[in-house]
Amino acid sequence: MISYGKQEIEALALIEPVNTNKIRIDADTYIRRAHELRSQYFTEKLSNLYQTTVGKFLRNREIQLAKSALYSMSERELKDIGITRNEIDRAVEGRKEMEASQKKGFWTTLATRFMEAQTSRAAYVHLMSMNSRELADIGLTRSEIEAAVKGHRNYRANDNLERPSNTNDHRKAG
Repeated sequence: MISYGKQEIEALALIEPVNTNKIRIDADTYIRRAHELRSQYFTEKLSNLYQTTVGKFLRNREIQLAKSALYSMSERELKDIGITRNEIDRAVEGRKEMEASQKKGFWTTLATRFMEAQTSRAAYVHLMSMNSRELADIGLTRSEIEAAVKGHRNYRANDNLERPSNTNDHRKAG
């Protein structure tokens, strides 16, 4: 049995205020109440732990039973329900596509960005080393290289998207 000190009893007394008309405080009553509250707390925590553990166990058991039932089916039966044999685990566990659900870590993201920057830099250097005729062959001018490498090249200034107004279509040769 754990005994309570003066500080714990005073804290408990703040939870249940004492009638000030009494001269004597019945410490045994408060100690008994503290034991009850502690027992309720630990009972609740252990119950939650048990429910969580048993719940996970039952969930895993259901998943294994469903997987074994699906693995025992023929290819034709699996096709009828719309899955293939290699999709069984994902379908039963409710996982989305593996590539979409896995998050990239910090170092993977950093390495990916570094490689993209290196590739962009190499493309920029290569395009800048070309002469004007070679750039014109691929549809670029020297001022458009940076936008093309960054992927911001939607339309260029010299793209004639509109029909010119001075076509003189109304005149006919005579």
